[in-house]
Amino acid sequence: MKLHIFYRHYNIEGKGNNNRPNWFTYEKCYRNLLSSLEWGSDDYKINIVYDGTEHNWIKSVKYDKLYEINAKEDMLSFFKTCEIVKADSAIENGDLIYFLENDYMHVDGWLNKVIELFSTYKGLDYVSLYDHNDKYLLPMYDNLVSKIFTSPTHHWRTTPSTCGSFIVTKERFNEDFDILSTMRGDHNKWLWLNEHRSRSVITPIPGLSTHCMSNLLSPTINWEKI
Repeated sequence: MKLHIFYRHYNIEGKGNNNRPNWFTYEKCYRNLLSSLEWGSDDYKINIVYDGTEHNWIKSVKYDKLYEINAKEDMLSFFKTCEIVKADSAIENGDLIYFLENDYMHVDGWLNKVIELFSTYKGLDYVSLYDHNDKYLLPMYDNLVSKIFTSPTHHWRTTPSTCGSFIVTKERFNEDFDILSTMRGDHNKWLWLNEHRSRSVITPIPGLSTHCMSNLLSPTINWEKI
């Protein structure tokens, strides 16, 4: 079982976004990804999908392969990434695919917990490493019911939806490629897949990553320290 990371990076710096923590930069997120992994391991491969024409810091960091696209829009860049994944002959049956946006931080040891999870449970659909803080705060989730279960070293829960960063097996990706590569709106996509194909999304408790948005960080973890 190998994890193929497809890291989508846009040619932006994110300046002026008041919803970001004061410690946030895109480069810090990527370097955090590298530091949370054992570089050179056979357990994973990092592919960068670069959407833009100006090459900033991204070409000075470590990665296995760089794809250059010019989608100029978030959802279109995701659709193009799906096409790149579909055509990647290096991804074998039983391997995992990690669609990763460029504004996420990770805790150390997350890869081992992911492999442990998929080794413990067969037939999983979609796994996000982000423990969505809004599920604990927003009134719309006051009556949310989740199934809680465990892998040998972590707790997990079912959740209605997630963002554009998630892990999926090659087999499930191929089955849902028609929807993943065409349907707009993250929340709508997950609800459709649940209703029409009985797909589920699960997330860890506590989170193994966070979307770097102020007030929406995965709870109980000091992300600024990380």
